[in-house]
Amino acid sequence: MKYLAWLLILMVGIWWFRQKRQSHSTEHKESGAQVMVPCSECGAHVPASDAIRGAKGVYCSKAHRQSHEA
Repeated sequence: MKYLAWLLILMVGIWWFRQKRQSHSTEHKESGAQVMVPCSECGAHVPASDAIRGAKGVYCSKAHRQSHEA
């Protein structure tokens, strides 16, 4: 009976370790590579989350959006 209890503790420990490792690996995947888009004015690539969207495309700054759309 004593060995069965140790086996159960070992199995729970392995399960817990795998769960921690799996959740840790998904955190790194979320902060991985980002999609880069070129500015319609100058061609510089910026992350899509930081790009400024306009009527004629995406831009790296507000100044480029204003000068290209004017």
